[in-house]
Amino acid sequence: MAPCREAMIEKIITINPENTVKQALEIFEINNIRSLPVVDDNNNLVGIFGLKHLLVSLLPKSVAMEDGLTRLDFAVGGAPAIAKKLKKVQDTPVKEIMDKNPAILHPETATWEALRVMALHGSPIAIVEEESCQFVGMITRLSLLNDMHELVQEIEEGKSK
Repeated sequence: MAPCREAMIEKIITINPENTVKQALEIFEINNIRSLPVVDDNNNLVGIFGLKHLLVSLLPKSVAMEDGLTRLDFAVGGAPAIAKKLKKVQDTPVKEIMDKNPAILHPETATWEALRVMALHGSPIAIVEEESCQFVGMITRLSLLNDMHELVQEIEEGKSK
């Protein structure tokens, strides 16, 4: 089975743990993306920061905590409070909100395993070198499907020859 390296996107924008949420949001908007690998000065992956993590940070503690409130549909007119919380969190370093233990894969991980991890943890998934822990790229739902589509085409071309 082909390694997930075949579906890896190598040219990825990264962010430093000390960058602020506001800086990350600007990168999201300019590049039309929803998440960023967070790497240290040695290019080691230390986390993933995405819109999902930001949205969770905006929730009231009573919802975000384990066994907390399961619905907020009773809270009418909450938009100003959410906006105030977003304004307050903008200067927070992404390291305080990011996922510090994201799912990762290695370049030689089998595509089946990449598919399994992505199905369970979502997309994108960071790719790091196994020995050095250096960040080398990402794999997304689309990059994985595109790689599978290319394989289908190769198989079909092989049958017609």
